[in-house]
Amino acid sequence: MSRRERNLAIALGAVILVGLGMLWSNPRHRAFYFGRRPGPSSASGLGEPSAAPAVSPVAALAPGRRVPLPDAAGRIVVPVASRASRQARLEEIPPGWTLKEFAGRASVEVVRAETGAVLSLRSMHASFALYRDVIADLREFPLLSWSWKVVRLPAAGDVRHAATDDEAAQVYVIFPRWPLPFTNSDVIGYVWDSRAPVGTRLTSPKAANVRIIVVESGTGRLGVWQRQERNVAADYAALFGRQPPRVGQVAVMIDSDDTRGDAVALFGDLVFSRGPTERTEIPTSMLR
Repeated sequence: MSRRERNLAIALGAVILVGLGMLWSNPRHRAFYFGRRPGPSSASGLGEPSAAPAVSPVAALAPGRRVPLPDAAGRIVVPVASRASRQARLEEIPPGWTLKEFAGRASVEVVRAETGAVLSLRSMHASFALYRDVIADLREFPLLSWSWKVVRLPAAGDVRHAATDDEAAQVYVIFPRWPLPFTNSDVIGYVWDSRAPVGTRLTSPKAANVRIIVVESGTGRLGVWQRQERNVAADYAALFGRQPPRVGQVAVMIDSDDTRGDAVALFGDLVFSRGPTERTEIPTSMLR
């Protein structure tokens, strides 16, 4: 081996060691990649969860960042809001959530519904999403349920084509993957489309790492709260052909920028829960 090759090998080794050190220094990464559940930070003021907490407990991973933990009922509740207010300005996004605007300006409001505080998103020629960290092992919590209501659909939206890829209500489950969890993620999106039939499955026309399942379609149920439940572990195996890694984030999204329309949707809490058995393995017959 020449001196130049040795130097390159040493430099590469140093980069790998630094990267591993950065991952290990972050509690979220330790929990995600090495199977350690993060505990409450000593500076967070949070103690161990009680035997029967009134709400899903959260653990502090870093200043200002918290992740929901299982509650006494064996569920991971991802709340969309802690209280209802007249208008949530951009700098007042619900606690734990991060706003990302892709086009236009976001309109976000926390409102009161029959079941409590819910998140209302309105898109006027816009595209935006709210993200939240959540660590969920789908072998233990394979089911995801949520409620949503669409008030207005982007009339010309159709998820099957890039030029019309607008949907009023979208829920995404994000799976960061080694070694580049921030840029190399698998994503499953559950959408309420304007035209594509329920049951449609496809790779997003805009992102090769995103798989889409249409779970509601058309105007037949506009203005009515709908409850959805998906076996995300089974969906991942069917869509990606392998056992699912841990969930690292969830997101809710709305967009109407491609078709230049308007859309309004409301979202209730997202909940990961156990299936009929405590731990679920995906049959190999479902893997491609």
